[in-house]
Amino acid sequence: MTFLPTRALTRAWWLGLLLAVPGVLLGRPDLLALAAPFVVHAAWAWVRRPAGQVAVRTSPRAATMAEGDAAELAVEAGTPGNLTAVQWDGGGRVDFDVVGGARVATTARVTVAAVPDRWGRYVLPAPTVAVTDGTGGWRAQGEGTPVVLTVRPDVQRLEGATGVSRPIGISGIHRSRDRGDGTDLSDVRPFRAGDRLRRINWRVSSRARELHVNSMLVERDTDVLVVVDTLTEYGAGTRDAITSVDLAARALTAITAHYVGFGDRVAIHDVGGRLRHLRPGSGPRQAQAVLTALSRMRRQGSEERLFRRVPHVADGTLVFFLSTLLDPSVRDELVRLRRLGGEVVAVDTLPDGLGRAARIPDFRPDTLLGEAWVLRRLERDDAVARLQELGIPVAPWRGPTSLAAVLRAMEAARSAPRRLR
Repeated sequence: MTFLPTRALTRAWWLGLLLAVPGVLLGRPDLLALAAPFVVHAAWAWVRRPAGQVAVRTSPRAATMAEGDAAELAVEAGTPGNLTAVQWDGGGRVDFDVVGGARVATTARVTVAAVPDRWGRYVLPAPTVAVTDGTGGWRAQGEGTPVVLTVRPDVQRLEGATGVSRPIGISGIHRSRDRGDGTDLSDVRPFRAGDRLRRINWRVSSRARELHVNSMLVERDTDVLVVVDTLTEYGAGTRDAITSVDLAARALTAITAHYVGFGDRVAIHDVGGRLRHLRPGSGPRQAQAVLTALSRMRRQGSEERLFRRVPHVADGTLVFFLSTLLDPSVRDELVRLRRLGGEVVAVDTLPDGLGRAARIPDFRPDTLLGEAWVLRRLERDDAVARLQELGIPVAPWRGPTSLAAVLRAMEAARSAPRRLR
């Protein structure tokens, strides 16, 4: 940034000349007395004029934080003694510790604390920086550099059972129907050639006077696919209102942390394309990859997105579909995944307040948005009922305990009697 004369210095020059010249020509000491302060100020500002240009440095260029934390943004410009003003623009989604994101200081380093209102990736525009010297006669104005804030969402552990009815992996902690080397007792049967001696049940053998062995059930892991619907973000329209994408992110982190803890392989697919596709993985690294993908999702912008179908689902895969269930293509995809052999659970991420008759007064009275949302919700409720008739459970997401009843019912169905075909 280059220093230029301020309006105050320009006014001082002109007023000094307009008063001093007639005072000298007309011999008016009163005009010279009036011109003296302006001439002295202009001369002093000219002698103390800053030399060179001002380098502006913004730090950090990028910051990663947890949801609710603050990032300290610093702008260095000029030298101590100058008056430095910095103006940040949060775009309505980032709060600052000063009103309007503006701070004025006499130091070369000006710091502002920024707190994004929720998780996601935020790009703050370059701040406006103005440096004024001590005389007030010279001013340099320019911009810093943009700052990228990456906010990781909070992680909540899903509460309840696993809901795994058909483990399809090789080794894990879910009890399967296959007999082999495991820890859960299936039955006790007579000894056959090839059975291990450590499986002999001596108590039953002594009563039956014939060797009997314990038959065990094998523990296996399973594949979990979490399908996220980010085609459209629905919300009440206010800044503090929870949107459908917020609920989907809470459910995604909770489900991932729950099944990664059991050693299962978790994959992520976004039909809206906002989140990058994650291949099946297990362990803390996969949980961290999910948080990274969510934190890098840009919340600004409402561009139209194309629907991306799930390419393939293995038979027996546990599928969690996080969606508002408003789009017919999403409901068709649910049915398709069920027919492909997946154990599908639909998680409703539509905010509870949208479409309720009691919330109609919240909309502008000169519009019919409230009534339109009620009709749309009635149509959706009818579609949800048809999904449940097809054997696809639908549970609204209201916290870590939202899926407890559904998962418990699915796990109980594992031991239910089945008709042989």
